[in-house]
Amino acid sequence: MRTDAGIPPRYRQLIVQAGTMCDGPQVTPALVAAILKAESGFDPALSDPARDEYGIARWTPRVLRYYLPPNGQGAVPKPPLTPEESIPALGRMLCAIAPELEGVPGDPALNLAAAYRTATWVVQQQGPALKRIQPYVDSVHTDLLRYRPAANPA
Repeated sequence: MRTDAGIPPRYRQLIVQAGTMCDGPQVTPALVAAILKAESGFDPALSDPARDEYGIARWTPRVLRYYLPPNGQGAVPKPPLTPEESIPALGRMLCAIAPELEGVPGDPALNLAAAYRTATWVVQQQGPALKRIQPYVDSVHTDLLRYRPAANPA
């Protein structure tokens, strides 16, 4: 992950941990950072009560619950949702849903981002609901390219 691309330094360690917690090659720190940028602009205080979405990863508390460590899944978390719980949970979710998207046409990393914003079945069907979030996917794609490490010169 690039350190010169506008990713807030205070979240880098959490982003690296979230993007390296599973073997899925499409789950990377750059993808985690790009999703956080698209979801909240790295705003840990994001609060959208109308959509029941909160924090840096724009979690819905009832969904976040299932991606917390086992000892934190007993109750639905109450906002505010901290980056320390939200970012690792994003990594856990991406790792959990990656196998469900194997073989789906398109870029595997962008498919994961789309599934995070909607649902795996939406990405699997490749239908109208996926087209509605195309601006979101485009935003993730732009930042994913910006956050990926620079290619090593030959």
